[in-house]
Amino acid sequence: MICEEMQKLRDWLDNNGIEWHDHSSNAIPELFWMCRTKFYIKGNEFSVINGIGSYGGKRYASAKNHGLLELWINQKGEPQGYLTADNVIERIKEYE
Repeated sequence: MICEEMQKLRDWLDNNGIEWHDHSSNAIPELFWMCRTKFYIKGNEFSVINGIGSYGGKRYASAKNHGLLELWINQKGEPQGYLTADNVIERIKEYE
């Protein structure tokens, strides 16, 4: 269920020695599924999601997944959505 952009991000994190955690929810996958990758850089918390209700994921359970990512840094302000893995990586580099 992981989208291509999320896998690309996770591969990049692995290749760059950034420890990440899978915080995906699978309680009722067809209704509430959310793929979530969390990691920290210099004390900053990054949460990247794709799933039902995410900006760039699926609008509702039976909709097509657009395969893009939503990024929230330090749980402040509004998350940024409709991002590619490369967009997220650019933001990560601002904190390294």
